[in-house]
Amino acid sequence: MAFWMLWLVNPAWADLEICNDTHDSQSVAIGYKLDGGWVSEGWWQLEPEACVSPILGPLKFRFYYYLAQGDGWKFDHDRVSFCTQADVFTIRGDGGCEQRGYDRSYFAKIDVGKGAAGYTQLVGEHSTLSSKGAESETAQPAEGVWGIPYRGEAIFHGCTSLFQRAKRTCFFVGGGRKFNVLEDGRTSEEIFEVIDLLAPGDPVRLEGDWAGRFDTTVDVVLRHLETRPANAEDLILKRLQGNWYSVKDANDQFKVFGSGRQNSYDGSLTSMEYLSVMRYCGEFDSEGPYLYTWDSQGGTGLCYVVKELTDNDLVLNYLPRGTELRYRKLGP
Repeated sequence: MAFWMLWLVNPAWADLEICNDTHDSQSVAIGYKLDGGWVSEGWWQLEPEACVSPILGPLKFRFYYYLAQGDGWKFDHDRVSFCTQADVFTIRGDGGCEQRGYDRSYFAKIDVGKGAAGYTQLVGEHSTLSSKGAESETAQPAEGVWGIPYRGEAIFHGCTSLFQRAKRTCFFVGGGRKFNVLEDGRTSEEIFEVIDLLAPGDPVRLEGDWAGRFDTTVDVVLRHLETRPANAEDLILKRLQGNWYSVKDANDQFKVFGSGRQNSYDGSLTSMEYLSVMRYCGEFDSEGPYLYTWDSQGGTGLCYVVKELTDNDLVLNYLPRGTELRYRKLGP
């Protein structure tokens, strides 16, 4: 448990990382493009809660592929084939597998997004227990049934009924991620009764299972939810609420509401972002507090140092270049 908490609080900001969020050992292989051709590699043996980074450094491509095999588990692939073998392997080329003495296996696609520096793929997102493993699933304790056990702090953002896969979806933002809680029968109605009493901007503690992830968005099945006292980062976020304009160009404006930032230019709405005030931002951890922003569609996140914040003035330093950005508060 302590290992997962450290990983969740300090997520990888580079590398392609694959983590075993199931309760059984998994053998993992990957497929990726190299020098204009395809390469497949395996196997990494991952015990429960273990991770491996088969691709190191900033990711050059949007799509990678992986395969996970565990006793009693069925892998939901995307019918993308690569060459494999029973022993540890590195195989160049994805064609003529059988003729070259290899096996042909089907992999699942990993979409890391455009321009991603790093990404974490959870094995459980493409793996389900077969009938052979059903007995071991029912024997698991309540914690971890739906994914990786998670405890953390966040800000309540609001709820919507626009998504068809649940009656409604409620959103919490914290630590550079947006957490989705779906009213789909997995999170109890008692917890949704607590959510109904929240107002956007309320600080909360979350406890549940990290059930799935896409980029900076995480689906969480909650076991417990409670309000908490505001910390120093929450108070900075509270002071950021309202309308701001750029000292350099008054047409460049944004409005902060809860954990959202709606940007506009000359009165026309542009991008909608989520934001978190944090003690660290990627590899930066010595100049904080930091403001981390990311596009609501899962775009690349940006880091800023909060250099000055008063009732009327805001000064940010954009990292890594240190470009100074000055804003002033508009009237109510």
